[in-house]
Amino acid sequence: MNSFKIIVTRPRDQLNQAIKSIQEALIDNEIDLEVLGLPLLEIVSDINESLAKELYQGLLEAQWLSFVSPNAFLTADQLLKTFHYEWPTHLKLALIGGGSEKIILESRFKPSLIIKPANEEQWDSEGLWLQLFAQEKNWDGKKVLIVRGDTGRDWLVSRLESEKAEVQLISIYKRKNLDQNDEYWQNFLKKWESLPKSRVVNESKPLIWVMSSSLACQYLSQTLITLGLKEVILSQSIALATHEKIAQKAKEIGFSKVLNILPGQESISLNIKNLILKKA
Repeated sequence: MNSFKIIVTRPRDQLNQAIKSIQEALIDNEIDLEVLGLPLLEIVSDINESLAKELYQGLLEAQWLSFVSPNAFLTADQLLKTFHYEWPTHLKLALIGGGSEKIILESRFKPSLIIKPANEEQWDSEGLWLQLFAQEKNWDGKKVLIVRGDTGRDWLVSRLESEKAEVQLISIYKRKNLDQNDEYWQNFLKKWESLPKSRVVNESKPLIWVMSSSLACQYLSQTLITLGLKEVILSQSIALATHEKIAQKAKEIGFSKVLNILPGQESISLNIKNLILKKA
């Protein structure tokens, strides 16, 4: 097996599926690499009956619904399920990208309509707005519910409000830094220590990080500083960033090389293959 290592940084609930998808895509491209999980963002759900009631009432009143991430949907679904609420079926659903769509299509939630940006290059708030405006020209008085964590998607909120839509925001989880004593961090550090020192010395950059969150970049930097390993590890690391804002943050924290790529497992695997061939 090649000594390069891929580090997938999705939250726990999505991590195993993300690793499996990347592994399958790598195999399809005849690449044999170790794929590690390091969920840099911990999702702390707010599961209480009052919030469940607020969410359900918001769903009943809304015409359009949007989740800022797969985490937002998974947490909302668990919240409703815990307090025995069913998903309404009248809602039109607006999604940023394919990750949320895949999870929802496999769930008990059956919206009346799903829209998302036309292609992977537009999997962001701006791309979603283009589709929303194509779907509905007049947003005056339209009720839109956006389910998110403690922050997120302020651009879309502002755009909808500028069109006189009635936007309700419900925050159902918080994000925090993965504890450095967590088993995922400890496993990563063991793998780092096991890398042949000759590869580190000759700067072959054996670590390829799949980054899908600006906040995850920030938390990675904070933990590596605490561990006293930021400079040495990031100097041997390449970031694959699935959005330009994530790429910008990855550059800011000190990754030796940052590639802004399209989201999706096929894009990730092809970019990894290109990197390996260049380093071979």
